[in-house]
Amino acid sequence: MVRVPKIVLVYIYAEGGAGGYRQKAENFVQSYLLNAPGFQHETRVVCNGVGVNADTMAIFKAMPNLTFMNHDDSGWDIGGYQLAARNIDCDLMIFCGGHTYFRMPGWLLRIWEVYEQYGHALYGATGNQGNGNGVHPHVRTTGFWCHPKLMNSYPFLVTDRGSGGQRYEMEHGSNCLSNWAKSQGLQRLIVGMDDVKALEQCDSMRGGYHQNDQSNVLIGDRMTCPPFHHTP
Repeated sequence: MVRVPKIVLVYIYAEGGAGGYRQKAENFVQSYLLNAPGFQHETRVVCNGVGVNADTMAIFKAMPNLTFMNHDDSGWDIGGYQLAARNIDCDLMIFCGGHTYFRMPGWLLRIWEVYEQYGHALYGATGNQGNGNGVHPHVRTTGFWCHPKLMNSYPFLVTDRGSGGQRYEMEHGSNCLSNWAKSQGLQRLIVGMDDVKALEQCDSMRGGYHQNDQSNVLIGDRMTCPPFHHTP
């Protein structure tokens, strides 16, 4: 009998929907319904700052195998990711921030097929090559995936509430998750629907984050909408 892998999709829902996050969550769910994943999974919504309530449940009710987790918002989205990784046992965890949306059908089937091929590594939908001024090359943390043991092995707990500090260090500083994965001998891979590039070569992916209309990007965010800004 073939074992079905346990894949958990984690979405960060911030501030009970304040500050525009409710609309972003609705966009996330709508993009999911328009772009079937192609593979089964569980959904865990991490409610950052405001606990789950009737309105939150209504927004996400269409998501499959749905459960909620409350978080105190420490570390914002990164803190929510770390909480999920510590508390959920699975074969693969996909981390999606509040701005994310799905861009094409079959995105999860593609993610799993590549994971089966390359194994334990750090994967993402988009990468950034850094700027030589404090921003290191990194897998962008808006839409990325790995086994939760990789996230749990990262030696720094992100707890601050702000747009810099620990969060930026974890995302693209010298001690970022991408550098940590490299130090453990793991690949950092950017995955498109028809291509896979090492982080160091991801700028050359046709239709990738830094190419043309970004038509090869599986999971988008606020930086993958016209006019296609390319920032950390």
